Amino acid sequence: MAGCAHAVKRVQVDVYCLVNPFPGWREVIQRMRSVASRWRVVELEVTMYPDSRHFDGHSVDMDKYADDVTEVGDALAVLMPDVRHLECRGINENPFARSLYGRLASHYADQLQWLNNRHLLTMPLGCQFTQLQKAFLSCDDGADYQLPQIASGELVNMSILSAPANHPWRSFSADNDSQVIEFTKLTKLKVAYNTFYEEDGVAVRHRDERPWTLNFPSLKRLHITCTQDMCPLLKYAVLPPRMESIFISMKLADFRDIANVVLPAPKRLTLDVTFLSRGDPSGLPAINRLLESACGSEWLGLKIDDFMLQVAPESITCTALTHLQIAAPTSVDTMLAYFARLPNLVNLTFRDLDLSDIRADITAPSADEDVIVEPLHSSLKGLAVNYDTVRHSPDTAVAVAKYVLLGIPTLAQLLAGQIPKSSMAGFVEEYASRYPHLSSVKTTFDADDNYSGVKLSLAV
Repeated sequence: MAGCAHAVKRVQVDVYCLVNPFPGWREVIQRMRSVASRWRVVELEVTMYPDSRHFDGHSVDMDKYADDVTEVGDALAVLMPDVRHLECRGINENPFARSLYGRLASHYADQLQWLNNRHLLTMPLGCQFTQLQKAFLSCDDGADYQLPQIASGELVNMSILSAPANHPWRSFSADNDSQVIEFTKLTKLKVAYNTFYEEDGVAVRHRDERPWTLNFPSLKRLHITCTQDMCPLLKYAVLPPRMESIFISMKLADFRDIANVVLPAPKRLTLDVTFLSRGDPSGLPAINRLLESACGSEWLGLKIDDFMLQVAPESITCTALTHLQIAAPTSVDTMLAYFARLPNLVNLTFRDLDLSDIRADITAPSADEDVIVEPLHSSLKGLAVNYDTVRHSPDTAVAVAKYVLLGIPTLAQLLAGQIPKSSMAGFVEEYASRYPHLSSVKTTFDADDNYSGVKLSLAV
């Protein structure tokens, strides 16, 4: 190692222990001292792995280890003073990691440009990261966790994951009296709300937190997921008029909380209704208002992952929708109604197409018959379907697939991974003379290859 130490720019340290990690850290430090004078480390990744059979983080009294935290954290910073990229990893509920990583990070507070914090940090009071450009901050579902102080002005890319829904944005405010936070350079933001702050073990859904104004003048991509019934970011955010993409995922009823938010029209907007909606349709009007507020988007997508939520075509009032994915059982007649209702659909996905009670006319006429399938008045380019192979016969699925292929001249791709290839063999060649568009359609019928199901990725 000594011979090539001058070339070392990145160091990764993994410490394994039963309970107390500090003997292992001291051994690491001793080995580093023999080469540290010849390297310039700019990237550091640290991980601690206590033995889960012996380790109980709740029973650790960190006051007993305060001197160890100081000694090891300070020694690592002396050996690697030029770190600009810090990555902290480890298991949940590890107070050793929380304290040591916080001590180490505090030494780099005025120079760190990239922080990938997949573990909670306990930072000294008054310590602020002033130069961070990229931050990946995991709150680890810690209901009482306070994010470290971070200057907002230099951030370009930030993710806050497993965060309390009432997470305080004051971590990014340098002025305690100001209600406005400027994220001047931020272009990418991802926030996942998974829990609430707790006081005495009780979830506090509405803390007396001041209403912030969060300015994002340079934001290009926004990704929000929320499993709780509030999404303060969209209430506080001032978004720029032109963005590349916005993705919002939450329970359908919770969309009511942001129903009056006026979104910009990004190039790509996707609203994702999670499986936690439990069939409650009360948020559909809010969905429609949000979609209509961004109807100028090139890509306007709605993903309904709740398999209990039946959505009638007429309940979707935004006819500018271009991408739609539905998880609930959907009849073939309803599928055809979507074609007629949403003329701008480009891609459509059904995760459970109900093939019961198919009309007699939904089939392909013989190639030699003097009968043409009437166009279905759809500009659809991609269609993906799954169906229940226990309840429905592949023959019925084949009939529907052929009918759709013949009836939508604009179709460029059909994914139906449960239909046997053998059932569609020769279909294109047989019908291409009367339906020329078939020659350019890409089809996926993979059941004969023991394919367990089509990957439905067209819609969003």
